[in-house]
Order: sequence, then structure tokens, then C-alpha cells
Amino acid sequence: MEKIKEYISQEKQISEMEYELIKEFIKLRKDANLSQQDIANQSKIIRTTIARIENGMNSPQVKTMLQILEPLGYTLKIEKINNKD
Repeated sequence: MEKIKEYISQEKQISEMEYELIKEFIKLRKDANLSQQDIANQSKIIRTTIARIENGMNSPQVKTMLQILEPLGYTLKIEKINNKD
């Protein structure tokens, strides 16, 4: 039972980090006054994919996130997690 609780906790943490990443991407896009179509045109990713990512319907692949962040002048970075424990 403890393993199940640990797995659920880990999955929740990963989902929260993904949500924060997507939320930050949306903020960057809007701050740059770019539409989903603008990002699609510049990144060569179809707008529908960007919309599904922003709506939480698709979990973005690393390659896709790199492509849609590039027109905004951003990239992904590996960062140590600060445990709250």
C-alpha cells in the first residue's frame, strides 16, 4: 500500500511540474503578444498541437517544447528540485 501512495504522490508532483511549465509557456507567449498561430508558424508545430498542450489535453514531448519555446527566445533547463520536506 505504501508503494502505491508513493507512486501516486510522485505522479501528482510530475503533473504539477508539467502544469507549471505549460502555464509559464502560455504567460511567455501572451507577454510577447503572440498567438498560438504565430508560434505555430515560427516553430513549425501545428497550432492544434499547441492548443492541446495549452489546454492540458496533450503532454508535450521535450522536442516539441524546445521547438515552441525557441521563437520566444527560451529553452528548457534541468534544475535540482528543492524538496519541501
